[in-house]
Amino acid sequence: MQKPELEAVVTAISGERGKKYAVTHLTGSSPRPTNLSIRDTVTFSLSSWSGKESPKAGQIVRLSGIEKFAKGWRASSASPIPL
Repeated sequence: MQKPELEAVVTAISGERGKKYAVTHLTGSSPRPTNLSIRDTVTFSLSSWSGKESPKAGQIVRLSGIEKFAKGWRASSASPIPL
């Protein structure tokens, strides 16, 4: 079964060197699982980012492999949305 991909907007880049991550909020433009609220944040490690340049605040990204952890939702991969 293919994991759903969701669109989200990057709201912040946080963390320390080597452990940086992006904080995102879902855009509401793609269907989402019922257990994931539009108000929830989803993070992803910058090491899982597939873009050529680092993600920026305000950028719309595609998230996949989203799982719930004790501290919140996390995506296992993230990519920019091409033109």
